[in-house]
Amino acid sequence: RKSGEYREWRKAVFSRDNYTCKKCFKKGIYLEADHIKPFANYPELRLDINNGKTLCKSCHNKKTSIDMVEMWINRKV
Repeated sequence: RKSGEYREWRKAVFSRDNYTCKKCFKKGIYLEADHIKPFANYPELRLDINNGKTLCKSCHNKKTSIDMVEMWINRKV
């Protein structure tokens, strides 16, 4: 996540989304580039701009919490 390619992906996601959180539509706050399909599970999509969306820190934290619950529910035993 520290590579030049990753930084470029992140900038491209922010630019495409007009530096606006896609969930709460806030601008001018700290933003994060979210991987729609998880970074760890889909290495082939890590740098695909269509697998990214701009979220503020609060919305990203909420989405991550939901993702973790879904992962726990759907885990293979």
